[in-house]
Amino acid sequence: MKLSKIWLVIAAILFIVIFAYIQVTKPAPKMSLTMATGAVGSDSYAYALSYKALLKSEGVELEIVPTNGSLDTIGYLHNKKADVGFVHSGILLNKREYQIESLASVYYEPLWVFYKNDGYKMNYLIEATGKNVGISITNDGTYDLANKLSEQNGLIDNVNTTYIQDEQALKYLQDDTIDIFITLATRNNPSIQALLDDPTIELMSIKRINAYTQKFDYLKPLKLYEGSIDLYKNIPSNDVNLLSTTQNLVAHNEVPGELIRIFLKKVNEIHSGQDFFQNSGEFINMGSVDAPMNDDAKLYIINGESWLEKIFPYWIASNIDRLKLLIIPIIWLIIPLFKSIIPLYILTTRARIFRWYDKLDAINKKLHNDSVDPKELQKELDDLKAQVDRKVDVPLSYKGEYYNLIVHLELLQNKLDKLLR
Repeated sequence: MKLSKIWLVIAAILFIVIFAYIQVTKPAPKMSLTMATGAVGSDSYAYALSYKALLKSEGVELEIVPTNGSLDTIGYLHNKKADVGFVHSGILLNKREYQIESLASVYYEPLWVFYKNDGYKMNYLIEATGKNVGISITNDGTYDLANKLSEQNGLIDNVNTTYIQDEQALKYLQDDTIDIFITLATRNNPSIQALLDDPTIELMSIKRINAYTQKFDYLKPLKLYEGSIDLYKNIPSNDVNLLSTTQNLVAHNEVPGELIRIFLKKVNEIHSGQDFFQNSGEFINMGSVDAPMNDDAKLYIINGESWLEKIFPYWIASNIDRLKLLIIPIIWLIIPLFKSIIPLYILTTRARIFRWYDKLDAINKKLHNDSVDPKELQKELDDLKAQVDRKVDVPLSYKGEYYNLIVHLELLQNKLDKLLR
């Protein structure tokens, strides 16, 4: 057996081992995700549409399922009706029974408190006592936070509550149906823009904001500076203190790691830049998550893309990366193979030569048999010489054995020549 053939055998064994490993360990060929968002028209729904477009280029289909918001999304994930979803910070505290994992914090979503401008300034939430308060149902996370803040300010039984859509807020404030409107939304939300642009509506600057962030550590203080919305109209007319939640991405605990990583890669493309309330590179992060971190998400946020992911398409890179688990078994397989190569090579090389010695010895024994025709022996010897010349091919280090064979063939030929005379 030639050395090249030995290497082919080793390569074939390694290929079989690797192929078997991939077939056994590869996840189900799922190339889709279902994502729970807020209602159609909400900020989270708009972001999901952006993710959908980016994931399509990677061959992953994102199905968007609009919900009533964070509280509703938890139910969708718990019942496996969605794979990933948006949940406001603070919602999942002390809710470990749902077996939901955090993927990342992705953007700020401030709490906006608007009131009718009747010639007075509201500075404290407690001033809502006895008033008609509209609470957004565009995202039920607003209800959860408003309820917690109301409880701390003693407002639970001291306000008249109405639940409305964000787009209804301006009309309800203008016609005095409500006195105050509370919602969670980004600055770019059209309803927020309309409320800020109306001179009869005021945005509340929350005093004691640091007290709130100490009491609820998942809330962040944000500053909306004078004129930052519209310099020409000077909106807002004063610096405004805002409380803010953080929108977190979460998933149920059975989503494949490969999909988590490629999903976060596209999410990062959307949220890693500078925005109105955030600095470049501030998101995505793990700063405001409530549920345990998903292992693959944590590794991605800490280390970013692996060098394999930067070179290969993601699905190839992930399979190569998983082969790292085979390194030790492969090493243990290769070491004994290497140790056996030299003895095996020596054995097979000499065996090719010694095989002809066996035939040579058989002809030599027939020389002493008077009943055997020397011409028949000559024919056998000629055939043996032809086979040796045609088939025996050994490296230089083993030419000694080869030429010994040639010498013994000549000696046998000399004996046969004497018989033929």
